[in-house]
Amino acid sequence: MSGPKELFETLIAADPDFQPRYQEFLSDWQGQEIPWYLAMGELAHYIVEAYEQGKTHQYQDLFSAIELVLPSADSGLQNLICVGLFEDTQNIASHRSFGASVFRSWLGPRSLIAWDEVDRGMQQVAAWASEQGRDGDSFGERAGLDAESALAQVENPELRRIIEQIYRKKGP
Repeated sequence: MSGPKELFETLIAADPDFQPRYQEFLSDWQGQEIPWYLAMGELAHYIVEAYEQGKTHQYQDLFSAIELVLPSADSGLQNLICVGLFEDTQNIASHRSFGASVFRSWLGPRSLIAWDEVDRGMQQVAAWASEQGRDGDSFGERAGLDAESALAQVENPELRRIIEQIYRKKGP
């Protein structure tokens, strides 16, 4: 696999329903360097939204494609999958009632290892932040800000998507 563009072509071949969103994303960035981590974040949103809508018919093909690319991908592409897709999917799903664990059943053995490593890493960050006198939530809880209440007040859907992508809600 040569690079991010080829990675996306492989994933889109496995889940053509994502193609229109990907093309819209590319047109938004036409003439500029493509921010591949944002593109992967768009795929993460698509995955979570499709699950919400009960549209999981392409999941097996999509996650099988990810499983096939992981071992042959260089470290940059592996990081794009782990951080750009798995971490974003986990973060976004943490804001939904079903959570991130619902996606585990579609993951292959390599993907599951990477998925769990990402999750453990986020738990370590939260533990470190807590030890430092900061809440693992970030968003200023040290200063008394209730992050969940603040997020609930975000009316702009695009801003909400961005926040959910970078912020993981605490578990129950």
